[in-house]
This record gives sequence, structure tokens and C-alpha cells, in this order.
Amino acid sequence: MLRMKNFGIASLLVMWQLGCGGGSSSQPPSSQGGSPSPNPPANISILPATAIVGSGDLTLTVNGSQTFSFAGGGPRYNKVLWSANGTETELSAIIVSQSELTAIVPATLFTSALQAKVRVEIWDRQDGNRAAMSSSVPFSVTAVPVATPSITSISPETASPGSPDVTITINGSNFGHYGHFIWSTAFGTTNGNLHDTGTWLQTTIISGSQLIAVIPAKLLQSPTAFQIVVMNGDVMGMSDGYFGYPRSNSVTFTVTP
Repeated sequence: MLRMKNFGIASLLVMWQLGCGGGSSSQPPSSQGGSPSPNPPANISILPATAIVGSGDLTLTVNGSQTFSFAGGGPRYNKVLWSANGTETELSAIIVSQSELTAIVPATLFTSALQAKVRVEIWDRQDGNRAAMSSSVPFSVTAVPVATPSITSISPETASPGSPDVTITINGSNFGHYGHFIWSTAFGTTNGNLHDTGTWLQTTIISGSQLIAVIPAKLLQSPTAFQIVVMNGDVMGMSDGYFGYPRSNSVTFTVTP
């Protein structure tokens, strides 16, 4: 009888523990019948979210949300961080309100096309620890589409042997600047191979439809004919032959007998 009585008491204790949450804990049911979303909505936003290669310093507006507000003073301060290609850069930031910051993205971060991430961290000056961190939002640096130049005419088209430098006007279309170090440049070439036989001509962009170029006297010493072409490319890449950059048709310039 004593053994049966002890068994009954033990059974009652086990039932009481289960009813009061004892034993292994159970997980609350998740919403939508599944696990939480792996990509929760961003709690900050930025404007603008894009720039082109070669842009100057950019003022970025960072807005908070109901779930993430910025430090407004006291021991805590805000850090705006730019992350791209495995490198992080802290941007110079100014607080406008607890829901808005402005930050300067320097031109040095716009030298090539890339995908970056921007986030805000709140740090505590007293203990030196990070108190909060926002989600990361994307920022795109995109290359400027480079148009293919076209020549319709040049003037003059001829010169006499032994002439000094000759300035020619090149008329056409799609001339101009296309971002960092990318602009229209004229060349003279005898066989179309700019890398081996091309001569860079000092070029001034007048408009999208007109250039001025200087043919040096060394190309005008004897009767010959050569081609004038325009390349929309990187002037600093002359040694690489401007491979891959848009190139115009050619127009003949003649040194007459």
C-alpha cells in the first residue's frame, strides 16, 4: 500500500510540473505557420541610392524609422558606415534629428562601378561599446554609358608639306565627357592601329557635335594621307590602345604634293 501511495504522489507531481511549464519548454507558434523571415524590412533608408562613376562628393540623406532612431546627443553618437569590396569607410555625418542624418560620400569612393552597403551604428562614448546597429541598405555606383562617336566632316581636309601645326574642326555627334577620365579624343593614324601607329591629337571639346584638334607639324612633313578618328575613352590609357572603348568612323586628311 505504501508503495502504491508513493507512486500516486509522484504521478501528481509530474502532472503539476507539466501544467505549470516545468520540464522541456515549448516554442511559441511562429506566424504564417513558418520560421521568421530571414530578410526583415530595412529599418533605415537613404537618398540618393545611386551615383555614377566619376561623381564628386555626394551628400547622402539617411532616414530612420519607428524601429530605429538615431542618437540625439549625450554619451551616444552615430556612425554612418560605407562598406564595399571588403573595406569599410566611416562617412562624415551630421545629425538633423533623431530620424534624419546627412553624410558626405567622398568622390574617392566613386572611381569605379561597384555595389556598396550603408548602415548606421550607435556608439556609447563612455564605455566605448556599440549600443545599436541598423540594417544595411544598398548603394550602387554605376558606369556612365559611353556613346559611340561619329564624324561627319573635318575642316580643313588638306595641308601642304612642311606646314606648321594645323588646327582642324571635327563635326559629328556623341562627343563629350563621360565620367572620370573618359572623354572624346582625336587621333591620326596611317593604318587604323592606334596602339602602334596612332598619334594623339591635342583635342578640345566644343560641344556634343564639334571638336577642335591640332595635327602636329611632324605629321605634315611630306605628301601622305592618314585617317582622323575619334575615341570616347580613357586618356590615361593611351598605352593600352584604348581597347574596348567606342570608336568613330575615319575621315581622310591629306598632305598634298
